[in-house]
Amino acid sequence: MNADKDDSAAGDGGYEEINGVLVAQDADGNWRYRPRAPGLARGHDGRAQFTLIGAGAVTMLALTASWGVPAATLDALRAELAARAQLPAAQLSLSPEAVEVGTVRLMLGDGAGRFEELAKAQSSGAPPYHTAFNVMLSAEQAAKVRKALSGERGWLELRYEASDAPRARRASSAHTQETLRVDAALRDAQGEAGLSAELGYSERVETDDGPHEPRTRSYSADAADWGLPTQ
Repeated sequence: MNADKDDSAAGDGGYEEINGVLVAQDADGNWRYRPRAPGLARGHDGRAQFTLIGAGAVTMLALTASWGVPAATLDALRAELAARAQLPAAQLSLSPEAVEVGTVRLMLGDGAGRFEELAKAQSSGAPPYHTAFNVMLSAEQAAKVRKALSGERGWLELRYEASDAPRARRASSAHTQETLRVDAALRDAQGEAGLSAELGYSERVETDDGPHEPRTRSYSADAADWGLPTQ
């Protein structure tokens, strides 16, 4: 299945971007959000869960990816949306978009915009969709990763693919009934006689909007945007 790139996501489905978060309002007034881009999970001390260890000719890369929104960012987002609606923040409904996230990919680039898959893993399946990677790197691969850690773009990337959760099928029906009454008078040698008749017509139409093909969008982030200190 082809995935739409994330650079079109803000303009699709009524989304707008606020503080790096994509938000949209439902018909019932509730708000839903999606993260704009993935990044690295962080521990209780705030440090990114990322390790690059070299031992002779062997280099090990370990990291935990995340596609979520920090609590502080959500609080600020809720406050801004509530101010727009002139509501107390506690009364504003804000929840993550119902999506399905499966395979997450760690991509290695050539510095010129072309990437190939370095590793893939399954996400946790629930926000913030943590995904752990442990990769043994060749000398050439390690050199590319170190370029990414020096702040150069196009060498290392995280890529999430999120599919819209299946929507329930809805059926509707319409019933139409019409009646036509005909009155006539006939005259013969015996006098006048009346004739009355009713013609009825009834129709029932049922429709089903059928299954909806889930749309898949790709959300990616270059290592230069992961918030790692340059090395």
